[in-house]
Amino acid sequence: MYTIDIDVGGTFTDGYFTNGKEIKTAKVLTTPHDISECIGNCVVFGAEAFGQPLKEFLRKNDVARVSTTVGTNLIIQAAGPKIGLLVTKGSEQTLYGDSSEGLIGSYVAEDMIIGIEEEVDQDGSLKIKLDREEVLAAVRQLLNQGARMIVVSFQNAWLNAENELKVIKDVQTRYPIQYLRSIPIQLGTDIVHVSDDHARTNSAIINAYIHSDMARSLYRAEDNLRDAGLDNPLLIVHASGGNARVAKTVALHTLNSGPAAAVSGAAQVAESLNLDHVITADMGGTSFDVALIHDRKPDLDIYPSVFGAKVGIPMLRVETIGGGGGSIARVENGILSVGPESAGASPGPICYDKGGTEPTVTDADLLLGYIDPSFFLGGRIELRKDLATRTINRSIADPLEITPQEAAWRIRRKLANDLAAEIKVLLNNSGYEPSEFTYFAMGGAGPLHACEIAELVGIDRVIAFPFGSVFGAYGSCMTDVRHSYMRSLHGLPINETAKISEIVENLIAQASTDMAGEGFDEKTIKISVEFDVENGKGRECVSWAPDSGPLVDFLIEKSKNGYIKAKISQLRVTTTSETPHPPSATSKLGKENPESALKNSRDIFWEFKETVKTSIYDRDLLKPGHKIKGPALVEGADSIYSVPVGWNLTVDKNCFYIMSLYQSKQIV
Repeated sequence: MYTIDIDVGGTFTDGYFTNGKEIKTAKVLTTPHDISECIGNCVVFGAEAFGQPLKEFLRKNDVARVSTTVGTNLIIQAAGPKIGLLVTKGSEQTLYGDSSEGLIGSYVAEDMIIGIEEEVDQDGSLKIKLDREEVLAAVRQLLNQGARMIVVSFQNAWLNAENELKVIKDVQTRYPIQYLRSIPIQLGTDIVHVSDDHARTNSAIINAYIHSDMARSLYRAEDNLRDAGLDNPLLIVHASGGNARVAKTVALHTLNSGPAAAVSGAAQVAESLNLDHVITADMGGTSFDVALIHDRKPDLDIYPSVFGAKVGIPMLRVETIGGGGGSIARVENGILSVGPESAGASPGPICYDKGGTEPTVTDADLLLGYIDPSFFLGGRIELRKDLATRTINRSIADPLEITPQEAAWRIRRKLANDLAAEIKVLLNNSGYEPSEFTYFAMGGAGPLHACEIAELVGIDRVIAFPFGSVFGAYGSCMTDVRHSYMRSLHGLPINETAKISEIVENLIAQASTDMAGEGFDEKTIKISVEFDVENGKGRECVSWAPDSGPLVDFLIEKSKNGYIKAKISQLRVTTTSETPHPPSATSKLGKENPESALKNSRDIFWEFKETVKTSIYDRDLLKPGHKIKGPALVEGADSIYSVPVGWNLTVDKNCFYIMSLYQSKQIV
């Protein structure tokens, strides 16, 4: 039986496929106009890699999971539909916050926001009921101005959603679903149930902005795979680290799901390697995604920021820094800068010969000898070293009065210094020393720059992976079906055991129903409940599971042991059911001598004004136990692994590449 995991990125769509024994990976170009096409292309690649007809490959599939940046790209490109928004009168400009944080004008136009006379007070009492004619007039105005989705988010609706629900009833009575002018309506309290009115409203706006395209794209992808032979539902990875089928996925939960999947997978690798503190660094063509793992667990942000807007869904915390292979280098007033602007995939670096005009990090790496121009992406693209050299000479070397090689070296080092400085800030805020961390090098460009960046940060251990360029797809294969339900309790005393139990029981019942819809038996579901408790000394998270005993007894016991006056601000019910994961395959360690994997050698400019004849090893021929002393390169079809002077690389029993600093040197 096979597992299929796909990560749809902005430039490439990555695949990670297993049959329980072998692993195959794939990289195909993303088709932004229709992601079902690139998902299908990637699956075809996987079937061919295993020598299987597509129909047979899909028929023997255990699970198919997809993470995607479609929603993120819709936001970046401002390509969502026209949104109409109804809020409580008086909150049209701030959306219940200090400011609209850029949402107004970006995702919902100022003239598409209408205030409605209504009120729910702080204890949930309905003070002002909706006026039906006022609501219908507002909706009619929004429709006449081109609204394709209506969002309703009233103040304190989390305490009493009666007015929000009445909007749906009134509008659907006037515009029944069978009418062409029927319009979808999304309620803030249906998207997230939090007491923060601003976060809830932001969440609803962003969700509405990406909902239609996400639904259309993902259902088309699932339908195409089913037509080709897939029997199982397509599962969509969420930014919280779980997944669910398309029908049970809220669009907002897919934002940043690719990086989140990578971090989720990295946490499991950290657990298997007994590593307490890890920094994941995923470097692609444009961005450098960084996340911290503490005590083998990734950080979960309960109120994350999405493009500057606070939202109310949990997401694994990932920091995105401008910097990658496509980062553009410039000299202005005698000072070199690299990024954050990127040449992207089109036109791309100069050496792609697709019309690029400004030098990039990839051009510098090519000039320095790190990249073989005839073996880029396994030989699928022939690179033009002459174009890269000519442009770096004109744009960087001449203004700085240095040689082209020295200019390329400075570009590479400038990127490393900038990224290292950003990482240091994150580590300083973590409370741990850099030396306590292991650096996971991920992404197509990650292993080529990892050791230099790590050494600048103060980290002396780097781990890279044979599947590192598709780590998001690998991380997807480690996720399980998960549903989370959040409720704000507004400081409900912990001794209100009956009321708390009723809320939890209702959420568990809803969770069980949703899991049954996913096809999971109640016996296979794991349920956990977390309470955010204010106990006078600050906020504390307290956990309970149904198999540990009755909830009432748990709450009574807590109230007797230091929580007598404690209040619960929020609770979360999470249900998880395992999906198939590939087994960990390990091999016995063999000889240290890597001569059997030696491919060739070439001149590489490793240090300022220093070119060294360097051994090049074939990644596919490296075996567990092999040890390589730097300077050296390991070449794979989709990634290059740089082992600088003072570092060595050892292949462990998992076929991971453990790079260790044994002789520190002055880095400038």
